Amino acid sequence: MSSPCRYAGALRHWQPLLPTHQLGRRPLLRWLAGERIVLFRTAAGQAAALADSCSHRRMSLAVGRVQGDQLVCAYHGWRFGVDGAIHCPLMASHDLQHQAYALREERGVIWVRRAQSGESGNSGESDPPLPHWDTTGLELAGITVHTVPAPLELTLDNFTEVEHTSSVHQVFGFTEPAAIRHRLKLEPAATRVWNSGPQKPFPRIFDAFIDLRPGDGFANDWVTTFAPLLTVYDQTWTSRQGRPRRFRLKVVMAFLPLDDQRTQLSTWIYSHRVLPGPLYRWLAAPIIRAITAQELNLDVRALSQLADFNPELTPRSLGPLDRVLLENRRRLRSSYGDA
Repeated sequence: MSSPCRYAGALRHWQPLLPTHQLGRRPLLRWLAGERIVLFRTAAGQAAALADSCSHRRMSLAVGRVQGDQLVCAYHGWRFGVDGAIHCPLMASHDLQHQAYALREERGVIWVRRAQSGESGNSGESDPPLPHWDTTGLELAGITVHTVPAPLELTLDNFTEVEHTSSVHQVFGFTEPAAIRHRLKLEPAATRVWNSGPQKPFPRIFDAFIDLRPGDGFANDWVTTFAPLLTVYDQTWTSRQGRPRRFRLKVVMAFLPLDDQRTQLSTWIYSHRVLPGPLYRWLAAPIIRAITAQELNLDVRALSQLADFNPELTPRSLGPLDRVLLENRRRLRSSYGDA
């Protein structure tokens, strides 16, 4: 059974559905663009994604079991290969085929998209290519996944405007909207926004840990692309004297429509190595990941408290920092609409 999703076209593009380490031998059910998808890993470790509803009698394949390189339905024992090939215990079934999704494991996550004509299941090719972002000089601090109880459009709005950071965020944000310097550039395949201004106060432990001070300047340079829907944030700080601080963050956020009312955020968090060697992995990275995850939790809570989840925007009600929202909506409809 599927769920309504006006952006079913998202499945044309690679979507980072699940961190790799979360998929073991037990099948997992996930939603994506209104479709139920079961993910499983064979005995040899190969990951696969199939439509969850059994082609025989609609049992959820997520309650089945993995045997060898096949997923066995819990209802009548029909078997499904990673490419969707069906093996029925009672009849020849070599010509029966179940819906399989193309799948890749890269950057610590499992990427899924609808298989193209003639393509089956686990894809060794990357056509279209997976998205790329530059991490030169940076270390991965962690990957987080959040489910937002709000439509894709409203979730994207929140994470591509900066005005709310003064009110909602505890750490990464500006003292007040009036102090923000803002610039928008519309590129052929992306929207780009620069924001800078005084950093809001934060816990003093940051002084020693990541070399930030009260009164520092904060700059957030981000680019949003739409195939798939992805925003890359480059965050830097400067002293009162204009000296660049050593600490910097790169946050890469993918927006996945689960259905018309829920959105998944898959987020990669990078920083430079603030502590040497293993201390970064054991101490710094978990702290940086926890701080960023908590900031995202605050965004999710704010979105859950909206009084109206109607995604329509009224241009007359938008402020000067909201100009990018209308352009994002236009490009989103072009990329994800009409599956």
